[in-house]
Amino acid sequence: MNGALDHSDQPDPDAIKMFVGQIPRSWSEKELKELFEPYGAVYQINVLRDRSQNPPQSKGCCFVTFYTRKAALEAQNALHNIKTLPGMHHPIQMKPADSEKSNAVEDRKLFIGMVSKKCNENDIRVMFSPFGQIEECRILRGPDGLSRGCAFVTFSTRAMAQNAIKAMHQSQTMEGCSSPIVVKFADTQKDKEQRRLQQQLAQQMQQLNTATWGNLTGLGGLTPQYLAVSSCLLKLHFVFCAGMNALQLQNLATLAAAAAAAQTSATTTNANPLSTTTGALGALTSPVAQMLSGMAALNGGLGATGLTNGTAGTMDALTQAYSGIQQYAAAALPTLYSQSLLQQQSAAGSQKEGPEGANLFIYHLPQEFGDQDILQMFMPFGNVISAKVFIDKQTNLSKCFGFVSYDNPVSAQAAIQAMNGFQIGMKRLKVQLKRSKNDSKPY
Repeated sequence: MNGALDHSDQPDPDAIKMFVGQIPRSWSEKELKELFEPYGAVYQINVLRDRSQNPPQSKGCCFVTFYTRKAALEAQNALHNIKTLPGMHHPIQMKPADSEKSNAVEDRKLFIGMVSKKCNENDIRVMFSPFGQIEECRILRGPDGLSRGCAFVTFSTRAMAQNAIKAMHQSQTMEGCSSPIVVKFADTQKDKEQRRLQQQLAQQMQQLNTATWGNLTGLGGLTPQYLAVSSCLLKLHFVFCAGMNALQLQNLATLAAAAAAAQTSATTTNANPLSTTTGALGALTSPVAQMLSGMAALNGGLGATGLTNGTAGTMDALTQAYSGIQQYAAAALPTLYSQSLLQQQSAAGSQKEGPEGANLFIYHLPQEFGDQDILQMFMPFGNVISAKVFIDKQTNLSKCFGFVSYDNPVSAQAAIQAMNGFQIGMKRLKVQLKRSKNDSKPY
């Protein structure tokens, strides 16, 4: 079987040709058809093959076209970044083929919010038809059949949709609505995935809070200074989280572990712990700066005196969390540094390695992570001198592993202890030292 499957009829006009990566090179169109058919009738499957070989060998990817658009999207929802096929190390990658992107429906589909619940589909068509040909118009309805006050409109071109946004967004307040009409591009599949990832990270953050602060038992034996420190930590945590994106939330979630790892490797002093973050404080809002300053003043009691009545472990947890937030303030806020590093790395055209024991391999990265993401993820543990996600040259997709180098081995060990096994979405990171060229033995 090669190319089109035996069908006399044609797929729907809005059917999508999907690119599928991370499939076994031994699989033929027959096995792939069995994989895809549970989601709908398949019109055509083309396995990409290397014609320079005799016989031509599969490149481990293919194109599939279902008869209906709905089947393609259902297959993508069920398989993309979720199902890993036998013998493969990474889950299936499934997205619209590049040839579909020029006029993909998701690039022409608008979400209309704050719509009067008295409007029907025809009313919406009349309202938006001046901007061009409308392919689909649908009011979002509840189980009772009543309008939810929003709709989707798909134009035949993206330019028409953009003109509708410019003219209609917040142009009027419709009957029964509390604010002006909202007109914007509808969420894409990628938008939905990012939101799901952000929700998962937020849940992990909540679990971290429960694990950290839930262990603060026996507070009756603590002095007011320690209680004040824990209160400041919580306030600072919520101030940061209010303005963070998903990746920054994830960075903060690793910091308590990072601080613990760094403290086992580095010598501690009684110097003001804020001395290393002076530059970063300029970027902080004054409430956050005040909290950091207040915590520094209270820090005199942390670790300097012995604790009794079984509260030493609790104080260790407080100290680690406190130290971790200082590291976050110093390392995660300056984005200019990360942008500059990536520019230098791109100009050099090769990976810059650190000293022995300071270079890491990171496996099981999310497919959408790039150099910037992996750099920001590992900046809290020390001075990163290079960060790279490896890309498959044939498919231009991430291979889901990367390389990070620090300027010292202590930071690398801190990153391993904090990030090895850390879960992002459906994946758990694997972080380990890069093996020495002169050493055949594993670390």
